[in-house]
Amino acid sequence: MRKSLLVTVLLLVTLLTVSLGCKAPASFEVVSLDITPPETIAGTAVSIIAKVKNTGVSEGTYTATLTLDGVKVETKDIVVAPGATETVNFSLAKDKAGTYTLAVGELSSSLTLKQKLMAKEVELKYDSNKARDALSGRGGHIVDFSPPTTPFTIKTIKIAGILSTRADKGVENNTFDLQILDKNLKVIYTVTYPYSRFSSAAIAWVNFEIPDVEVNDNFNVHIYTQSPRWGLHIGADDSVLNEHSDATTKDSAGNILILAQWPFGSASENWFGDKSKVNWMIRVVGTVMVPQE
Repeated sequence: MRKSLLVTVLLLVTLLTVSLGCKAPASFEVVSLDITPPETIAGTAVSIIAKVKNTGVSEGTYTATLTLDGVKVETKDIVVAPGATETVNFSLAKDKAGTYTLAVGELSSSLTLKQKLMAKEVELKYDSNKARDALSGRGGHIVDFSPPTTPFTIKTIKIAGILSTRADKGVENNTFDLQILDKNLKVIYTVTYPYSRFSSAAIAWVNFEIPDVEVNDNFNVHIYTQSPRWGLHIGADDSVLNEHSDATTKDSAGNILILAQWPFGSASENWFGDKSKVNWMIRVVGTVMVPQE
């Protein structure tokens, strides 16, 4: 009797379910999660795209919840048909640098935010602005520079010099090469100027604008004058120890070479015969990227 009653109840429930059109519930799965870009500057908006699949047999609404390090950020509802996949989009901007975990459903991905940077102007120099004299290159003057950080963008080269014309009229029409070389003395940038960029009145600084040459290592500034005794002379500072200045020549193929022997005589003959005392007055102004305050 009891068994017969149970069968009857089950039958009635089945008939009622069918008559009311009830179906099995929708079932959802987050099948992909993409962050674009996955690495950027703090404060920059990133796009989070999640794809949600309905693995059930009826249409349903899925509430997608975006979390940042486990903390809810935003929710969005999407309707997904049975067997279909729908996309839900989020946008997020966070000001603090760091690495974060973003998640939607069971899927998660990392987001790395770097600190905001700003350009800071830096002047590289190895002289103390005290010119004792100015010397002809008899080839070239070269100074090697070490930027404080890289990349370093060169914007201006400053040269202290004087044009000596006492014995050779018209020498102001001669030209010199201003070059930026890598640490292996390979030319990165070169431009030619007339000697007349400099004054014959006194040793003075002259600025040469550079079209934003970027370097990622030590580099050299090379002034190739081929100047005889009279012509373009570059300022020399003897107040600090020389660790960066040298003299150059070129071989038959045009390759730049550091002179094996200092070409200005010996220390017993004159002060500039002592290489350790001669710093070419050549400076570089550029920018580096530093954390924004």
